[in-house]
Amino acid sequence: MSVIETVFFTSLIILLGWFYTRKSTSFPIIVLLHSLYSLYALIQRSPNLFSRLRIPLTLPVDRIRALLLSEAGFGAGAGDGGLAVSMPMPPDLELLLSRLKTDESRGWFVRFGQRALQTCAPCTSAGDYALFVFAGALIAYVRTAAVLLLLTSSANGRDRWRGYVLGVLVCAALAEGYLLVSVSAAPLPRDGTRVFMWHDNIQFTRQALFLLLPILTQFLPEIQNPGPPSMSLAPALAHLERSIPRAHLLKYTRAAVMRDPELRERAVRWWTRKKREGDAGREDEAVQRAALKMGLGFADAEGGGEGKLRMSARMAIESLKGLFITPVGP
Repeated sequence: MSVIETVFFTSLIILLGWFYTRKSTSFPIIVLLHSLYSLYALIQRSPNLFSRLRIPLTLPVDRIRALLLSEAGFGAGAGDGGLAVSMPMPPDLELLLSRLKTDESRGWFVRFGQRALQTCAPCTSAGDYALFVFAGALIAYVRTAAVLLLLTSSANGRDRWRGYVLGVLVCAALAEGYLLVSVSAAPLPRDGTRVFMWHDNIQFTRQALFLLLPILTQFLPEIQNPGPPSMSLAPALAHLERSIPRAHLLKYTRAAVMRDPELRERAVRWWTRKKREGDAGREDEAVQRAALKMGLGFADAEGGGEGKLRMSARMAIESLKGLFITPVGP
């Protein structure tokens, strides 16, 4: 299957998926365009004459020139010992062949790709090529970040995923910069075969990330933000309105209990039992040590002072007394 057929059928699948998801979710048209562009960049690999001609990285420049002329139909190429008709080449290709005369430039070819050596005329060092390559990659990262910001807006309920997806993108950019500057500077094999093309593989991985990350972000579950505080005021007010009659009822029934002998006796027994249970718990040394470790010590101090829990309860009662001031009548 050719590249054009692959792009066509994969684009058709993406379009069908977009029309399907459009019924239930807002899949922006810009995401569709970004996915198609990333797919094209993923399939259309960056130029690499060593991979295309299947030649070792250490092949002399004269042989590379002869093979290129033979591929273009000028000369017999390798069949006649590398002889070929002398034909002028495009300036960018001449610049590339002139730079491939040194081993250092061939290492730069592996690290920064053919396009950098072929188009960046002012570049003379590894730092220049790194800036040239990473500048283009940075624009692609910014474009993908803009698409992810669109997908994680508050309008579609995915704004809480924004930090995670952008974090993945930032980590990928940092990893690419580290690989480009440090790891890719490894020495090349002597025979020039089985060379790992760092630039081409990094670019392929980056385009695959740009294709998959927006699509996966679109299918993340929506997270509804909590409503404003005013939404919880109505239930609290209704609960308070129900509690006020209960408080009044408790005040009147407690007074009625003390007037009835039988109810008063039962109330005294109940409070006596609760006091006995409370005294047993407070006198238990294990309970005292556990409360002390939790900062809720209730045992009296050795100097006669009150425990921390009793002091806190006393302070709370004193603070509440000011709220129950009898209104001054006319």
